[in-house]
Amino acid sequence: MAGHRKDMLDIQRIIQLKARGESNRSIARLLSINRKTVNEYILNLKKAGQDFSELSRLNEESIVSILPVSKIFNKPQAYTELQAMIPGFRTALKNPGFTYLNIWDQYRLKYPDGYGYTQFKEHLQKAFAVQDASFHMEQVMGEKLLIDYAGDRLHLTDRETGRTHPVELFVAILAGSGYTYVEASESQQKASFLNSIRRSLEFIGGVPKLIVTDNLKSAVTHAHRYEPELNKDFKAFALHYGTAVMATRARKPKDKALVENAVKLVYQRICFALRDQVFFDLFSLNKAIRPLLELYNQKMYQQRQTSRTQLFLEQEKALLAPLPAQPFTLLTYKQAMVQKNYHVFISEDKHYYSVPHQYIGKRVEVRYNEALIEVYSSSKRIASHTRSKKSAGYTTLLNHMPANHQFMQGWNVEAFLAWAQAEDHIIHQYVEQVFAQRPHPEQAFRSCWGIQRLGKIYGVQRLKYACIRAMTFEQYGYKILESILKQNLDAKEVDEEQMSIPAHENLRGASYYH
Repeated sequence: MAGHRKDMLDIQRIIQLKARGESNRSIARLLSINRKTVNEYILNLKKAGQDFSELSRLNEESIVSILPVSKIFNKPQAYTELQAMIPGFRTALKNPGFTYLNIWDQYRLKYPDGYGYTQFKEHLQKAFAVQDASFHMEQVMGEKLLIDYAGDRLHLTDRETGRTHPVELFVAILAGSGYTYVEASESQQKASFLNSIRRSLEFIGGVPKLIVTDNLKSAVTHAHRYEPELNKDFKAFALHYGTAVMATRARKPKDKALVENAVKLVYQRICFALRDQVFFDLFSLNKAIRPLLELYNQKMYQQRQTSRTQLFLEQEKALLAPLPAQPFTLLTYKQAMVQKNYHVFISEDKHYYSVPHQYIGKRVEVRYNEALIEVYSSSKRIASHTRSKKSAGYTTLLNHMPANHQFMQGWNVEAFLAWAQAEDHIIHQYVEQVFAQRPHPEQAFRSCWGIQRLGKIYGVQRLKYACIRAMTFEQYGYKILESILKQNLDAKEVDEEQMSIPAHENLRGASYYH
C-alpha cells in the first residue's frame, strides 16, 4: 500500500478470495495486483482479529476502519516519463559496466520526483524481457472463462424499411473443457457486455475462478501493458459473483489464443449456417443460434474421443462455484455535491434526492440502478431512496431535514383550513381571508401558525370574537388578532349581523386551495 489505496472493490475481492482459501500468491495472480501489495493488505486485515469469513460480511465503512490511513501517491506522469527514456537505456544495456543503479541516477537527475530505485528496476526488467517466446499452457479445469467479441458481426433487418444493421457476436469459452457460449447482443456497451457475461455464467450454471476479457472500453478504464485498470462496474460484477477478472494485454493475441480460435470455429459452425436467414430482432436470432451452439458443443474433438459438453459435465462443472441467489444489477456511479437544500441532483431523472442535512457542501458518491438510489460518504451509506422519474421533483425524507424544516413540513393550506373549520366556522372564514390576502399561500403559513397559538393561549371563544372584530376593520393577520386579545377588545359586544362575513369579490372559498 505504498501508493494510493486500492479501490474498495479490490480490497473486498482480496477478502473474498482469502476466505475461499486462496493463497496470497494466487490472489495476486487472479486480481493482477502486486504480491507485496496483497501481502500488506492481508497483514493489516489480520490485525482486526477476525477470520476472513467474518471480514467478508463487513460493510465498506467497517473495512475502511480496519485499514491504516493510506499515503498520498501523486506521480501520474512517472510511467510515461520513464517509457520515453527506455530506448536510450536499452542501448546502454549493451555497454560494458552497465548497472541499473547507474541509469537510475541519470533518471533521477532528470526526474527528481520520479520512481524509487525498486520500482524503476522492476519496470525496466519487464521492458527488457524477451516477449516473443511462447509455450503451451495446460489449462486448469474450472479456472478460467475467456470472453471476446467476434470481428465480423451478424445483422438484423428492419421490417418496414428492409435496411440491415449490425449486432455484436459475444463468445465465452471455459478454458478447461472448451465448453462455449455464444449470443448476439445489441452492442459492446457496458450494460450489454455485463449482461452477456451474466447470461454466459447462467448458461454454464456456475462461476469460474477467473474471467479473462479483452481490453475493450466496457471492461477497462485505463489500458496498461502490465496492470490495466478495470472499471468499477466490472469489479462490482466480479465481487457479486465471487470471481476475479483480468484484461489481456492490448494488441497481444497470444494472450487470448484459445478464445480467438473459438471465434473462428463459431464462424464456421454457427454463423455460416445462418448466412441465408433473415432476422428481425435479437430474440429470434439468439433462438436460432442456440440449437447450433448445442451441436457445436456436442461435436467430438478431432484428436480426443470426447466432446466439449462431455468434458464440461464430467470434469469441469463440479469445480465451478455456485451462482449467487440473485443476478447482478448494473449500478451507475457518480460523484455529487450536496446542495444547500440538502439534496443531490440526478441529471438523468432531473430529480432531487435528500441526504442528511449535516452533509451540505460535501462531495458524496451516488450509486443507482433502475429501482434504487443510494448515497455514500467515505464508504458509509447515508441515504437510500426508491428511484423516481418525476422531472424537477423532490424525494425527501423527514429525518434528513434540519429541525426547523421538519416543523414546517406539516404546514399546508388544507391542514390550516381543516383546523380552523374544526374550531369554528367564523375562524375558518377568517383564515380563508388570511390566505386570500396573500399572492402565495406559503406567505400566510406563519400567520396561521400564530393564530393557532392564540387559540391555545386565549381559548377558541375569545379567538372567534377577535376574528369578528378584526373583520369589521377588514384586517387579516396574526398581529391584529394578538393586539385585540391583549387589549381585551374581543370582550366588547358585537352585533349578530357581524357574525357572518359579507360577500366580497376577493373571497375565494375553500375549494380554491384544493
